[in-house]
Amino acid sequence: MTSKVIDKFLKYISIDTTSDSSKEETPSTPSQRDLADLLVKELKELGIEEIHYDKDHCYVYAKLKGNKNSPRIGFISHMDTSEDAPGNNIKYKVIENYDGKDILLNETKILSPNDYPSLKSHVGKSLITTSGDTLLGADNKAGIAEIMTMLEYFINSKDDHGDICVCFTPDEEIGLGTLHFNKEYFDVDFAYTVDGGALGEFSYENFNAATAIINITGISTHCGSAKGKMINASKLAMAINSLLPISEVPENTENYEGFFHLDEIKGNVGKASLKYLIRDFDKTNFEKRKEMISKIVSSINEKYGNCVELIIKDSYKNMLNIIEKEPALIEGTKEAILSLGITPDVSPIRGGTDGTEISYKGIPCPNLGVGAYNFHSVYEYACIEEMEETAKLLVTIIKHFSKEKEKSNKR
Repeated sequence: MTSKVIDKFLKYISIDTTSDSSKEETPSTPSQRDLADLLVKELKELGIEEIHYDKDHCYVYAKLKGNKNSPRIGFISHMDTSEDAPGNNIKYKVIENYDGKDILLNETKILSPNDYPSLKSHVGKSLITTSGDTLLGADNKAGIAEIMTMLEYFINSKDDHGDICVCFTPDEEIGLGTLHFNKEYFDVDFAYTVDGGALGEFSYENFNAATAIINITGISTHCGSAKGKMINASKLAMAINSLLPISEVPENTENYEGFFHLDEIKGNVGKASLKYLIRDFDKTNFEKRKEMISKIVSSINEKYGNCVELIIKDSYKNMLNIIEKEPALIEGTKEAILSLGITPDVSPIRGGTDGTEISYKGIPCPNLGVGAYNFHSVYEYACIEEMEETAKLLVTIIKHFSKEKEKSNKR
């Protein structure tokens, strides 16, 4: 197995960069700096002169100067991995010429096409899987490897291109990826997060998102003499949850359907709390969801004497509001994907990316797939051929927009 993009990827996943949602500083874990240090070293070895390393907050920026007047294009990937599964001591497996059957990861974990249908499209291809004990780290070290491979291509070729900017961010998995993002070091016309799933995936819509925290204060008394006195906070938490639509939860929704996600619940008789993630693509429906939770809390307060506190905080918006104003970006990206014989998979992101916030900072920033699947899980895997094709796609996108600029100048 000799491939620049895969060699880089395997090197990057050897570094544990799990972020920590309990921390407020960025980076949330010091190990993310280990990967940032390595990337800075590799960028210097490539001969890139404009590098800015924000060591305080662990952001790596670099610019490859253009050799012609073409669009300035940026690419972004995050260095951290999810805390939903262990990210240390990763032991990967390479499955060559996959036969379409179950893959035994370890004695108890099986990666099966019956559970993960995406495997069916990879028969005859080579896969990198986990050992069943950790995640793989393709989210988002596959994207980093593909971006670095693209940079190496343009450094070693004489192909025309405008300025190419890259940024590697920390703590995307815990929603802090753009907290200290600095546009001064990322001066582009548009950009892409390379942070999606399948090869050819192209997304410029994502959820509107909010978090609702519900704090309940009950009245705890001896249960033998509780009549007319006790207010059981845990039972009120259960009542609140029962008043939300049972079908509008992540496990029952797909495509453009929104949901309420009970992310955390804890409590006893005296105190209880609920944490909900509220998601919807449609802005009107999104506001209705927040209003529904507010009305439920109000009804409980009316009955039990204002014992419930509700805090709703918006997290991010749908980037469609920005990207739909850039038809040339949308159509040009589709054309670049098609030129490689790949069918563009234009699909909404049922989540958010760094590109969401960056789009609202004035840089239109849709998302591209990386050729990997089952993120945040010990069943995560990457397809070697798809990762290699994604690196080619990044090169093709730059060439495509450079040619389009040249055509425009001749008109």
